[in-house]
Amino acid sequence: MKFLKLRISLLPLPWKTIISYLAIFFLWFTTGIRPSRAATQDAALPDLVEKVAPGVVNISSTKFVKSPMFYGSPGMNDVFSQFFGMPEGQVQKQSSLGSGFIIDSNGYILTNNHVVENSDEIMILMLDKRHLPAKIIGRDKAMDLALLQLKGGSNVKDIKPLTLGNSETVRIGESVFAIGNPFGLQHTVTSGIISAKNRTIGLGAYDRFLQTDASINFGNSGGPLFNMKGEVIGINTAINAAGQGLGFATPIDEAQKHVEEFKKYGRIIRPWLGLVGQNINPAIQRYYDLPEDHGVVVTNLAMKAPSVKAGIKAGDVIVSVNGTPVKETYDIQRELAKMKADQTVSIQLRRGSSEQNVLLTKQVKLAVAPDLENLPQGIL
Repeated sequence: MKFLKLRISLLPLPWKTIISYLAIFFLWFTTGIRPSRAATQDAALPDLVEKVAPGVVNISSTKFVKSPMFYGSPGMNDVFSQFFGMPEGQVQKQSSLGSGFIIDSNGYILTNNHVVENSDEIMILMLDKRHLPAKIIGRDKAMDLALLQLKGGSNVKDIKPLTLGNSETVRIGESVFAIGNPFGLQHTVTSGIISAKNRTIGLGAYDRFLQTDASINFGNSGGPLFNMKGEVIGINTAINAAGQGLGFATPIDEAQKHVEEFKKYGRIIRPWLGLVGQNINPAIQRYYDLPEDHGVVVTNLAMKAPSVKAGIKAGDVIVSVNGTPVKETYDIQRELAKMKADQTVSIQLRRGSSEQNVLLTKQVKLAVAPDLENLPQGIL
């Protein structure tokens, strides 16, 4: 066997390749042993990383805050502020690190809102070590999504936009990889699979994440999750700190459809009913004398809101939206998220006590919601 290896090594390179292929074919034909798809994907990973890495960026955001002066003993700050007002102290810099990726030749970058929220300065670190300033074009707290742009836009040279894929067609078990900035370690690459789709983790009405076991850590936020074609299929957004291999990415399809809204309005335009709802619990059920222990009770309404115009009243209990049963406020928010501000939604509700209860259906023409960050908790 040693002699055979020696003789093969002395053959010209093309002959070595041919003999290798013949050996693989012989094994495949006689034993059924085939190279696994995962092995093929792993072999392609270095080439993919080399191709896409220039489109991934590290984001350093800085906020300047004025700290109050300290007067030496506990409680003295409160005393001085009561009688003389609290003087301004030194300006402190608070910095945070995250990741992002370039989506077009005009220098637009997608990332998470929590990476850049309330920032006074944003610097982008490219793979080639360039530091470039950027500005916020639009952001949305509910989806934890933000769109940035490099200052200079299309005039910035040598930027490498990434290709956006289709997150809807991603399959559970499919191999993926992530590139990001965990703990400030620039362009770290990790790999794994898609563990689940449409995962709800309790962050709000818009969390229908891709779950992956590719290692995601603090600083990966806003970075891309790739398929094995080198296409972005998700934005790494959250982790479960209590366990390893539990990372969550916003599907790129969900993010991509809001890019033009960010450019035009600086935020996502959502529809609203103009009411405040509260999940029913035993106490609310007793207070309103309700026949059911689930649904959303209307506790307040905004003046001239779509719900008011449709005849909805405080004390009504919403039990379905467009035929979808409602157990909590998130159910309503999820249905509204599928609609536009000029569409009409069908609301089924119960009105009255358990003894005299009427099932009603109201057609509500939706309107544009105010900025969600300025709305109180529970408003729909």
